[in-house]
Amino acid sequence: MSAGQFSSAQQDDVLAQLNGHLAQRSESDEVDAGLLPVFLEEADELLAKIALGLDSSDQAPLRRLLHTLKGSARMAGVLSISQIAHQMEERLHDEAAAQADFANITRLLDALRNEFVDGGAANSDERFYRTVWQAAKETGREVHLELVGIDTGQLLTAPIEHLLRNAVVHGIESPLHRIACGKPPVGEVRIEVGRVGNEIVIELADDGRGLDLAALRTRAVSMGVLREADGLMDDNTLAQLIFIPGLSTAGEITQLAGRGIGMDVVKNCVEERSGRISVSSVRGQGTTFTLYLPGD
Repeated sequence: MSAGQFSSAQQDDVLAQLNGHLAQRSESDEVDAGLLPVFLEEADELLAKIALGLDSSDQAPLRRLLHTLKGSARMAGVLSISQIAHQMEERLHDEAAAQADFANITRLLDALRNEFVDGGAANSDERFYRTVWQAAKETGREVHLELVGIDTGQLLTAPIEHLLRNAVVHGIESPLHRIACGKPPVGEVRIEVGRVGNEIVIELADDGRGLDLAALRTRAVSMGVLREADGLMDDNTLAQLIFIPGLSTAGEITQLAGRGIGMDVVKNCVEERSGRISVSSVRGQGTTFTLYLPGD
């Protein structure tokens, strides 16, 4: 399919949908003026890539891009765009519907630019706090984020946001669950950045439930990634399977997590910077992701 090609009837439908989205936007959106300029810049790049991918039969890259777009829109408080991106992801198989969703996202972005000006850029620290706050709010968690070490600026902001979101959604338990487990009700997430030799090391740790390695192994076997005979694989090696595309143990698909593509996105972003990533986890105690990036 190609973006922007509609029949007259489709154009009328798009305009009708757009008017509805514009009417709802003022009700559902809580636009963060500080984050908006960053979001608009990122959204432009994502939409350009999405437009190129609409003609491809391989939908996996499109789903990754839409996953990133809806997460970024949610963090900026633009829930209308996040919802349309989620809808588009669900119906990529329907050419006309996907085209209409793409057009609506584009027009909503234009409306945002016209309505909000001189918003000011947000630094990465603000985005990290915003990510944790938004995910905690939507999942009923209580989370404290601690940032330690050098200022990363815009260094791999998007993949770190993925990790933060997953830490809250998949890692940190509800306050009642934590109390029942003998933990304080407020979960802890910590990002520590430092240098080791010629590398920048970013460590993101949470004190949540940890990875369910048994469920991860079962899922990997069902996908054909592992054989039943691979039962002697140690826990550390097994944990690395979380980076395999489509491997998710989430019980349901939501806009926050569960499609199993977030970790794949993180790994791809890190490797594009000539870096590497590893994960370690202890059930009931938490999970730690460690990113190693060239320091030059």
